[in-house]
Amino acid sequence: MARRSTKPSIYKFWTNISFSMSDHRMMATSCTLRPQLGDFVNVMDYKALLDGIEDNLGSKAAAVIISAAGRTYGKKIATALGASMESQDLPTILKRLNLCLGMEGTRLCMIEEVSQQENFIRVKVTEPVEMSGETGGSSRLCPFTLGILGGFIDQVMQRRHQARQVPVADQINLQTEFEFTPL
Repeated sequence: MARRSTKPSIYKFWTNISFSMSDHRMMATSCTLRPQLGDFVNVMDYKALLDGIEDNLGSKAAAVIISAAGRTYGKKIATALGASMESQDLPTILKRLNLCLGMEGTRLCMIEEVSQQENFIRVKVTEPVEMSGETGGSSRLCPFTLGILGGFIDQVMQRRHQARQVPVADQINLQTEFEFTPL
């Protein structure tokens, strides 16, 4: 007898998202995953999870796994939004992603600036969840945010990119930058 998974599917979550065709916003229509507590958790709970994974696997192995999970999630977001380069330029498409991840969405981070150079794409974000509670001079990496952005860009551009977090002097105002170079 096959065992049935009791884990909620992320696909089921995305099927309960409403799309406003006028401005391409994604918002949960109701608290579908947790009817009493809602679909959001405290940032410190996420930080505890991140720290626990890093402590048990080491920071490099944890970053690989967490960014791979983010990449998968980013691709699913791009697919759910129907985002493609055929219809718009990358900065415009990433603004749509910001509606999903920023103040009107899950609040993972805010995409502040996108620049598309000849050899790479640079995305500047503020308040990524991984940097919550960090102090000045922090060298905190943001593997989940990096992965989500990378997966989204890969899916939209139909091309794999090498992603890296760019060191920003003193990680001012909880901001960081990422570069994505086509492979």
